[in-house]
Amino acid sequence: MEKGTNNVQNILTKESIFTALMILMETKDFKEISITEITKKAGVSRMAFYRNYDEKEDIIGTYLEELFKEYSKEISGYSNSDDNNSIESLRLYFSYFRKHEKLISNLIKSNLINMLLEKCIDSLYTLSRETSCGESYSPEKQSFWIEYMAGGLYTVLIKWAKGGMKESDEYMAEVISEFIQN
Repeated sequence: MEKGTNNVQNILTKESIFTALMILMETKDFKEISITEITKKAGVSRMAFYRNYDEKEDIIGTYLEELFKEYSKEISGYSNSDDNNSIESLRLYFSYFRKHEKLISNLIKSNLINMLLEKCIDSLYTLSRETSCGESYSPEKQSFWIEYMAGGLYTVLIKWAKGGMKESDEYMAEVISEFIQN
């Protein structure tokens, strides 16, 4: 098999495994889902599972890493120094996670939502290095700023998700922007 074909097959395998896990999490507690159930639902072998993951938590961790990489690419064009860009980057945050409402709901239901917080913090550290965000702070203060922002955005996202994401992305962005400015 060609290397490119192998990579495509690997991506399809990971997508199948993730989708199977999300479907199973709809009706079962995460802790009670076995790797055998996941592989059977995904239509892949256990060997294919273990080629990609060590344990079932890795399925979510890997997916969240990719999710935040995509999100980072989407907002990389926005600088937090401009109010309009700040609101737009916040709107993109809520818009992006609205697309992944089922994942967030499953993480909340399974008490795995802290995995999202960890990836959110990692992503903000990466973004702050790539942008001028927080440049006016010392490295120590910048670290506190990132933790503060990640915690706040994460907590608001969870509250919004638990409420069914009824408020618009624009409304949520304006509210958070107002909080940040005050």
